[in-house]
Amino acid sequence: MAHRDVAIYSPEAAALYRRKPVASGGAERQTTLLATRLSAAGLRVAHIVEPVEDPAPARAESPALIQRELVTTRRGPLARFGQAGRIWSALGEADADVYVFRTSLPAVGVAATFCRTRRRRLIFSSSNNLDFTFGFFPGRRPELEVYKFGVRHSDAVVVQSREQIDLARRAFPNLRRVVEIPSFAQPAAVWTKAPEAFLWVGRLDAYKQPLRYIELAEKLSEARFWMVVRRLDPERVGRAPAGGAGDPALEREVVERARQLSNLELLEPRPHSDAMKLVERSVAVVNTGVAEGMPNLFLEAWAHGVPVLSYEFDPDGRVARRGLGLAAGGSVERFHRGARDLWRQRLDRGKVSAHVREYVEATHGPDAVTGRWLALIDELRRR
Repeated sequence: MAHRDVAIYSPEAAALYRRKPVASGGAERQTTLLATRLSAAGLRVAHIVEPVEDPAPARAESPALIQRELVTTRRGPLARFGQAGRIWSALGEADADVYVFRTSLPAVGVAATFCRTRRRRLIFSSSNNLDFTFGFFPGRRPELEVYKFGVRHSDAVVVQSREQIDLARRAFPNLRRVVEIPSFAQPAAVWTKAPEAFLWVGRLDAYKQPLRYIELAEKLSEARFWMVVRRLDPERVGRAPAGGAGDPALEREVVERARQLSNLELLEPRPHSDAMKLVERSVAVVNTGVAEGMPNLFLEAWAHGVPVLSYEFDPDGRVARRGLGLAAGGSVERFHRGARDLWRQRLDRGKVSAHVREYVEATHGPDAVTGRWLALIDELRRR
C-alpha cells in the first residue's frame, strides 16, 4: 500500500495556504476544499502545490503539502523535460493510492505515465467544458497530445454536469469511467441590506465575452455594475492567443469603455473573503462566457442567496429549470430584460434567496459532495 490514500495536484492552490490569502481561481478553491474534506473524513491526503510563501499554521484537517516549482512559461524541450521531472518527483513524494488532477495541462500525461508505471489510480477532474473541446491548446499540438494521453488513460473522469458527460464521451470514446460529482459550495450568510450592484468576475479572455457585460452596463444606465478582472493564466495560453492575456486590444477596449461609464466600476482581484463581500452585496452574479464547467461564482452566489444572470451558459439548463436566476439563452434582448427585472426587484427577493440556498445546500453541500468523492476513491482503491 502507498504511504497516502489520495494526492491532489493543483499547483496554484498554494495561494490558499498562505497566512495572508491572495486572489485565486475556482478550480484551486475546489481542490483545496476537496483536500480538506477528505482529510477531515480520515483519509491520508497530500496536496501537490507550488512553494507556499509565508504559510498559515497547519490545522488538524490540513492535508500534507508537497511543494515544488511546478509551473513554467518557458518553452522548448529542455524546459518541458525539467518541468516533467519536477512533477514526477512530486508524485513520488506524495506516494498515494489515488491521484486527482484538476487541470487540462500536459501534467496529466505525466501523471498517467507515473500511475501506469507504479500501478496507482488516476482521476482527471474537469473544471471546464473546454477540457473536452481543447480550446486551451490553440497551436500547441505536442502539449495537446500529452494531455489527451493523460485523460485517455485515467481510471475515472469526474465531470460536473450531464452535458460534460456527453462532451467527455465524444472527445474520448474509450474512457473507462465517467462520473458526475457536483462542485463544493460552502454555507454562507445572507446579506440583509439592499443589494447594490451586478457583479462580473473573470479573465479578459475571448470565451468569457467581457464586452457583453460592458454593453449591459451601457444599456442599463439606471443600474450599478462591478467588474473584477483577472488576467488569463499564461501556462494555459502558451503564446497568448487572441483574446487571452496577451491580447492588448481586448483589454484596452474593456478599460476604455468602462472608464466612460459612471455606473461601472473596474475592480482589482482580491482574496476570496473580500470577493465574497462583493457577492453578498450583489443584485446578481453575471456570467457572459460561452463555455464553463460549473462556475464557482454561481455556487457562492446561491450560498449567499444571490441569483445569477447568464447570457449564454446554463449547465444542464439548471438556472432556468430550477429558478436559480435568469438564463438568456444567448439572446441579447432577454439578457438585458432579465437584468432590468432583477434590478427592479432587488429589494424583494426573499423567496428567491431561500430557494437558491435550499438548492445549493442539497446538491453542492460539503457533506453531499464529499460522500460522492469518498465512494469513487474507495472504488478505485479496491480495484
